[in-house]
Amino acid sequence: MLSRAWIAGLLLAASIVGPTTARESDNVEAVEPGGPGVLTKCRNWLVASSCNTYQHISLPPRIAVGDTIPVSFGSHPKEFRFFVARIALRGDKCAIFSEAHGDRHQMDKINVAPCRRAEAGR
Repeated sequence: MLSRAWIAGLLLAASIVGPTTARESDNVEAVEPGGPGVLTKCRNWLVASSCNTYQHISLPPRIAVGDTIPVSFGSHPKEFRFFVARIALRGDKCAIFSEAHGDRHQMDKINVAPCRRAEAGR
């Protein structure tokens, strides 16, 4: 009985500490993309939302939180300015988000692979 309580407590502690730490540790201030990105543009309609992806997005050699990136996409090129609110880095892949918080699957973002953490001050 004592071992069950100990295991339950351990699982509870891991669920509270684990995901938060993992989520916070993958945010970085700047990255160096190793190639073009994949843009995901999302729109929220009154009763539904939809997202479209666009390949081969040209990116600058260094991207930092707070930057505004000029982006051109689509078969009839559309241009807009993408504000970088957050960058998440996992392994050699990164996601550059236009919003600092929210559902990462329902917001504008640029996925890049390969991608690496940029050195500070460059």
